[in-house]
Amino acid sequence: MKGLTKGKGKIKWQRIKTALVSGVMAVLPVTSVLSILVMPSVQAANAVQEANHVALNQLADKLQLNYQLTASYLETCPAKEIQCYRSAIELTLPAQLSNDKLSNEELNHGDWQIYFSQLSPVYFVDAGDFSIEHINGDLHKITPKASFKGFVANQVYRIEFYSKGSQITRSEFMPNFFVAMGDKAQVIKSTQTRRDPETGLAEQDYLAPFNPEKQFLLAKNDATPFADGQYLAEQYQALAADKAPDISGKLIPTPLHSQSLNSAPLSLAKGYRLAAATVDFKGRQAAFDYLASLGFAAKDKGTPLLLQLDTQAPKVASTEAHDSEMKTSEAYRLTITAEQISIRAGSEAGLFYGIQSLAGLISLSDDQLVAIEIQDQPRYAFRGLHIDLARNFHSLDFIKRIIPQLAAYKINKLHLHLADDEGWRLAIPGLPELTDVGAKRCFDLTEQSCLLPQLGSGIADANPVDGYLTVAQYQAILQLADAHHIEVIPSLDMPGHSRAAIKSMEARYHHYLAKGDKAKAEEFLLTEFADKTQYSSIQYYHDNTLNVCLASTYHFIDTVIDEVKKMHQAVGIPLVHYHIGADETAGAWVDSPACIAMKKQKADELAGLHSLNGYFIERVANMLADKGIIAAGWNDGMGEVRPENMPAQVQSNAWSLISDNGHQIAHKQVNLGWKVVLSTPEVTYFDFPYVSHPDERGNHWAARAIDSFKVFSFMPDNLPAHAERWRNSLNQPFIADDSHSQLKPGHGFYGLQGNLWSEMVQSDEQAEYMLFPRMIALAERAWHKAPWELAYDYQGKIYSQQTQHFASQLNGQAEQVLKQDWQTFAAVYANKVQPKLAKAGVFYRIAPPGIRIENQLLVLNSLYPNAELEYQLDSGPWLSYRQAFKLNDVKHIRARVKDGTRYSRPSTWQGTL
Repeated sequence: MKGLTKGKGKIKWQRIKTALVSGVMAVLPVTSVLSILVMPSVQAANAVQEANHVALNQLADKLQLNYQLTASYLETCPAKEIQCYRSAIELTLPAQLSNDKLSNEELNHGDWQIYFSQLSPVYFVDAGDFSIEHINGDLHKITPKASFKGFVANQVYRIEFYSKGSQITRSEFMPNFFVAMGDKAQVIKSTQTRRDPETGLAEQDYLAPFNPEKQFLLAKNDATPFADGQYLAEQYQALAADKAPDISGKLIPTPLHSQSLNSAPLSLAKGYRLAAATVDFKGRQAAFDYLASLGFAAKDKGTPLLLQLDTQAPKVASTEAHDSEMKTSEAYRLTITAEQISIRAGSEAGLFYGIQSLAGLISLSDDQLVAIEIQDQPRYAFRGLHIDLARNFHSLDFIKRIIPQLAAYKINKLHLHLADDEGWRLAIPGLPELTDVGAKRCFDLTEQSCLLPQLGSGIADANPVDGYLTVAQYQAILQLADAHHIEVIPSLDMPGHSRAAIKSMEARYHHYLAKGDKAKAEEFLLTEFADKTQYSSIQYYHDNTLNVCLASTYHFIDTVIDEVKKMHQAVGIPLVHYHIGADETAGAWVDSPACIAMKKQKADELAGLHSLNGYFIERVANMLADKGIIAAGWNDGMGEVRPENMPAQVQSNAWSLISDNGHQIAHKQVNLGWKVVLSTPEVTYFDFPYVSHPDERGNHWAARAIDSFKVFSFMPDNLPAHAERWRNSLNQPFIADDSHSQLKPGHGFYGLQGNLWSEMVQSDEQAEYMLFPRMIALAERAWHKAPWELAYDYQGKIYSQQTQHFASQLNGQAEQVLKQDWQTFAAVYANKVQPKLAKAGVFYRIAPPGIRIENQLLVLNSLYPNAELEYQLDSGPWLSYRQAFKLNDVKHIRARVKDGTRYSRPSTWQGTL
């Protein structure tokens, strides 16, 4: 029966009889049939496979699957878990299959399973006919038990289960469940997302609506407000301006100094012509192309534009106490009159940013610029954006579209996360398995041809969330970024978050071992097969950490770094920083023979280390330094090293939570003399929702809401002070104690970085939605220090909701000054920035309207001025909102892009309108 074996068991006689009922076996005597069955039968196997394939396709196409979050938290959980939530999956097979000859036989008795992604692992199942098994990472498997007697048409089969942790936003409930029979699988059609034609956002029809009373809070003490239309109206009203601010001479980011000049305005319609003395510089064409896209182009008789590169140009006075590493070469002076535009700077970057400021002053609805003089330089040397391409891949076109937008707001670092557990996204010459295997997810449980499906990726060969950058594509990104004065920082996460690399090199190992080439098989092996350590990573993998005690591991890393460096060198762009990740290595290597031996052999060398992760980081950081490259990593891993063993230059991304005294870790690493880049999750993680509403996509573990105002109001030089203004992820107050963790006088942060992780970001449009407009607010804080920011106290303080250090500054007017500053920012964004984003095709977020009732009248408002708001009565046409009106029978309310056909998600209302 070997030829008829499928999966883990043998095909039952009933399945054979059904599949072959019209074949030759049906007319043979019983003894002949039995004689055939005891021999391998290719024809029989093929017939069964064909029958299975038909059954599989029908099941995938017709099965209706509904997922319900039934309780977002429970005070008492099975098995006494600290935190859990309850869900249910319902399976229904419609009646139209009941007469199909395959439905009763193959679907009921077939060896089928349903696989799905569940971010938090299922640990208790309350369903008699089905079991759920956690495979690895977020992949789970539903299997019918022997008690399952088959689908009855239109009967609902309910599987209730409990999961560890929490899931609270709709986007955390992943799409693309798939059904498998043997080695074949198909995505269940009813679990695929669709794109709403009006909002452009993904809709999850398989996911039942959330009830705010049962599917919103995370704990008994969770005080998170439900951000419906009424809540939004209150927030918007608190930030609204009494009258529109004058933004004629304003831009984002705000310059250090600016003043109006006594001159007529400049006519944009005349265009510009380059003055004879104008110099050439890197980025000139990119800057001029951006100007032209805004309607300000070169013309023979245009206003003279003079660009002067003057190495003796005076530096703008800095307001920073820690200016030793400030890139004052990025300073510039821009002067605009009716007769001339001049930009003077001490560097090519300064000239480039001067042109960006000229572009920033332009409004697409006005053909004039006021006469103005701007003297400017950045607050931070590092102004960055991190984009995760590993979890879900984003296209080359997306990256190319984003780079000019980053440059327009003076972002100068692009940190590309190119490898993680779920994917390796950069081709490495000499190691094709990294992309042949590690860049795609499919249904291959052996993982010899691809990785396991994760994050609702689906299993198609051409999957939009999978893919990789070729060498040529990566180099094209380098060149485009360099032309916009942006440094690309590649990140290939190690030693944790390395599953894609590990499995790719295991596939390579088996390939060459089968050829009898053991040396080549083991050359880049990252796995010690004798290591029986059992661990679970933060994303619930048990095999995602490469072995740091193998010589082949360092040979692999050295090879990868050299190849990435060559890619940079080939286009004349040096590899300055290389981000190794270095975080989250939970419990690995405990029972590794290689590590046990190394600890004995290198006892003196390893003395003083908290973990072998520290040894790994020290070794790789010095390997990079020997190649002239600065090592970067996340602060938790970097905190495990012995600082005296690290290179002179080190970059650390500080991502520890402020609500958990994370400022203490950040301060400690700044005081070591390291370049510390703020990547604070509560405000810089753009994979979190804008507001606390389940329809806003995002994660939730650090913050339930990060809107543009929160990013704008960030005070990056004074982390602990946010205990006065913020609350934790349960909306509870917290205390930030800085009394024994102060920064050393003269020390400060190197920069600020926005971070887009992509676990729940499954399209380029969704990535842009999560980035914009928050990235514009981050650019403002990275370039400009506002007067309302509370100065850091080097003596150390304790901050809480009861202290009033922020509110008492500026003669008690700090809140009002912040509000006025926001109003200017919001007006510039709405009137100057947003139209430019729309013109460039950027899929920015449209804030849904606020809703309130005043004297039986419906009043709508918005976060940004001049928003186009609409309402609908019953199912009639959408009507433009102009002023408050009687309630009538309003059913839906939304915002619209000015002069466009894209809309916000509808505002919700818990009461009755």
